[in-house]
Amino acid sequence: MGTMMNEEIFEIGANCLLVIGHRFFAVVEIESEVPGVDLEVFVIIRIDEETAIRLRNAGLELCEVVNRIPEATEDVTVEFKCIFINKNKAFALFDVEDGFDRAVFVRISLDEARELIRMGAPQCTVVDAREHHH
Repeated sequence: MGTMMNEEIFEIGANCLLVIGHRFFAVVEIESEVPGVDLEVFVIIRIDEETAIRLRNAGLELCEVVNRIPEATEDVTVEFKCIFINKNKAFALFDVEDGFDRAVFVRISLDEARELIRMGAPQCTVVDAREHHH
């Protein structure tokens, strides 16, 4: 057990700041580093504006928000992760790896999002980390 403690069990993959109107989210991908453990999970964390500004000032980049699914090539893997719905906006979240690990949000319609969820697409995990809920 002693030596294991020095090994990374999890590492952070893609991470970015998502801004939708006046709502702010830290997007973090958690990946297992343990051989044979296939855990790769995105968590979308609702934060307040002050926290968003501090994270941004610390160097957290804005998430990519695009209108079409990124193209996979032999050097680029594109993996659908989950559907994110916030108020009246919907996105499909893709994990794009091209040497960098990036979270890419593709704008989709609410109808499309609901249809995908009905067909079994997972919804993104959202955690509200704001101090005061309004």
